Amino acid sequence: MRLRHTVGAALGALALAVTIPTSAAHADAAGIFKYQWGLPGQTNYGEIVSPKTEVCHQIPQVEDKPLLNAFSPINSTVQTVWLFTEDGCDGPYTKMVAGSQDGPLRLFKSVYWP
Repeated sequence: MRLRHTVGAALGALALAVTIPTSAAHADAAGIFKYQWGLPGQTNYGEIVSPKTEVCHQIPQVEDKPLLNAFSPINSTVQTVWLFTEDGCDGPYTKMVAGSQDGPLRLFKSVYWP
């Protein structure tokens, strides 16, 4: 009889532990991050919508292309973003506060929301 109660209590505790909501490990930085990329005279536009935080985001159009960079960022998200000059969020970076934008001389290849 005691074994049955012990097993029942253990299963109840396990079910409770599984159903308790946990905090999101990688929340979204609500908003849109816009950028341009391409060669002179052939400018293209890209965006990242509600990016995950604490994750490196490659700019896919310039990834592994040494001669191409993204530029003219517009940070319309609710968080500061770090703009990295190298793939994989490596190399020097610039912090860009929420709601700001920069011009064509701000070059980057990957971005990160802390």
